[in-house]
Amino acid sequence: EAHLLSLPPCLDNVRGATQSVLAWCTLQGVPRATLERIELPLVESINNAILHGCRYQVAATARVRLITRVSADGVSVEVVDPGYFDPAPGWTILPSDPLAESGRGGFLIGIGTDALTNTNSPECHALTLHWKTQPTAGYGLVAAADLDRTLEHLTADLSNSYETVLGLTYFAGLLATSATFSQLLEQVNMRLRTMVMHEHLVIRFIEGASLVHYPVGTAPNVPAALPIDPNTPEGRCVLNRHPAAAHAPAPFGRTDNFGVFTEKSGLLSVEFGGQLLGTLSVTRAANAQPFSGAEVELLQAVADFVGIARATDHLWQERQHNLMLEQEVHVAAAIQRSLLPTGFPHHCRWWVHGACRPAREIGGDYFDVVHRADGSVLLIIADVMGKGVPASLLAAMLRSSLRAMADLESSPEHILTGINRQLYPDLERLGMFITAVLICLPAEGAGLPHFANAGHCPPVVIMDDGTLRETRGGAVPLGILPATHYQRYACPMATGDRLLLYTDGCYELNGPDGEMWGSASYLRFAASHRQLNPCEFIDALLDHTGLDLALTPVTDDRTLVVATLRT
Repeated sequence: EAHLLSLPPCLDNVRGATQSVLAWCTLQGVPRATLERIELPLVESINNAILHGCRYQVAATARVRLITRVSADGVSVEVVDPGYFDPAPGWTILPSDPLAESGRGGFLIGIGTDALTNTNSPECHALTLHWKTQPTAGYGLVAAADLDRTLEHLTADLSNSYETVLGLTYFAGLLATSATFSQLLEQVNMRLRTMVMHEHLVIRFIEGASLVHYPVGTAPNVPAALPIDPNTPEGRCVLNRHPAAAHAPAPFGRTDNFGVFTEKSGLLSVEFGGQLLGTLSVTRAANAQPFSGAEVELLQAVADFVGIARATDHLWQERQHNLMLEQEVHVAAAIQRSLLPTGFPHHCRWWVHGACRPAREIGGDYFDVVHRADGSVLLIIADVMGKGVPASLLAAMLRSSLRAMADLESSPEHILTGINRQLYPDLERLGMFITAVLICLPAEGAGLPHFANAGHCPPVVIMDDGTLRETRGGAVPLGILPATHYQRYACPMATGDRLLLYTDGCYELNGPDGEMWGSASYLRFAASHRQLNPCEFIDALLDHTGLDLALTPVTDDRTLVVATLRT
C-alpha cells in the first residue's frame, strides 16, 4: 500500500503536501522521532522538484508526484518531477560557503536521510528518500498481528476522551453557576473524585516568589507557602512546565506535597493564555496503582480548567473593582458639577456667565461667581495642575478657601495671598500648583474692575468695536512659594465691552493643518462672535470653535467666564 499525491509546481503547496505525507505516516505507526527526521529533507526535495524539475515545463500541465511507502524496515518517499537531474559528485556535501544562494539543498537532503537514490528516464526524474525505522501498529494497522492491541488502545483513548469531555462540560457549568471561586474549586474536587481515583487535591497559586496553598478539600498538614525552588518537585514543575509523577517513598523533602503525603502523586502546571498561574497536585495511597498516562492527560485538562477559572475570577474581581471606581468617579463628578455655579443672577450693572467642559469626567478647571453684600461681584477662574479626582479635590479646597476669604477680605490681591497661605502646605506636599485669576466687578458707581493674577492666562477685554486689549501683571501660581504677595491691577472697561477669562485648554487644540490653534487665533475668533449674548458666546467658544472636535484630540479642560458691562 502506498500514499499517492500529485501537486501543481507551486511553492505554496509544499507545506500542505509535507503535512499530508507526515499524517499518513503517523497513521501507519511511524514513530515521532522518525517523523521529525522526515520533514526537512522532504521539504527540500519538493522545493527542488518545483524550482528545478519543473523549470522548463508548462506550469498548467506540470505535476510533482509523491509516492510514500511504509514497510517493516522503514519509510521511503519518491519525489517525481518531469525534468532531468544528474547530481554532481559531492552534491550532498556542505558547500564551502554555507551562505551561498544554492548548494545547501543537497546537503540537507543527504544528511537528513539514511539512503538516497536518483533515477532518470525519458519522461521524468525521481529522487527516492529512505529512512530506517521500525513502525509500530498505528491507526492504519500496518502490522496485522498488532490489531487487537491497537483496537484496545483506541477504545481506551476514546473512553478517556469521553470522560474528559463530560468532565469539562460539567466544569463549564460550574464556571457559570458557582457563586465564588472557592465554591467552584470544591465542586471541581468532588467531580474529580469520580473521574480519577485520588486521596487529596492540592492547588497552589503563584504569589510573588512563592506558591501559596489554596485550601480545597481536607488535605492534611500542607505548608501554607512554598518557595519556587528548582530543588522541589513543585518548583521544577513551575520552572519547567512539565508534569511529574512520583511513587512512594518519594525522595523529596518534607516541605512539599510529595514529602508531606509520602504517597503516589501527580503534579501539573496551571496555566492560562501562556501565563503560568500555579500547580495542581493529586495524591494516592502507597498501595494504589500509579497514575496512567490517560489519567495524567485528564488531570492536565482539569488543571487547564482551573487556570481558566482562576483567570476568570481575577477578571471578575478586577471588573468589580473597576465598577466601584467608576461609581466613585461618577459621584466625584456629580459633586464637582454641584460646586460650579449653574445660575447667574441678574446684576444691575454686569451680565455674567460661565461654563466648563472637562476633558474627562472629572476635571481640574474651576470657576465661581460670588456676590458680596456691598453689591460687587467676585469672579474666579482657576486651573489645577493634573486631572481626575486629585485635581477636583484641590479645586474644591480652592472654592472653600475663596468663599471663606471673601467674607474677610475685600481686595482680590489680599484674597489670593490668603488662599496661597492656606493651601501652600497641601500643594507643596502633593507637588501640585494652581493657576488662578480673581477679579472684582465693582458695584454701581464704585470704579473700574480690578484683579490679581496667580500665573494664569491674563484677562482679555473685547472692546465694543472688536479690538482686543490684554491686561498685564501676574505672579507665580498658588502653591509655589509660601509667602507670595499678589498685586492689584486695574482692568479698564467701557459700556458694551466684554471681559473674557479662559483656561489654556480652550486654545491648546490642533487645527486642520495639525498646528496648535493658539491663543491669538482663539481670541480673534472670540472677538468675531462678540455680538452674541454671553450664553451663546460661551457655547460658540467651547463647542463651535471652528475646529472639528470629533477629529481633534481634547486633552485638557476648557473653561470660560464672561462679564459684559451693560449700558
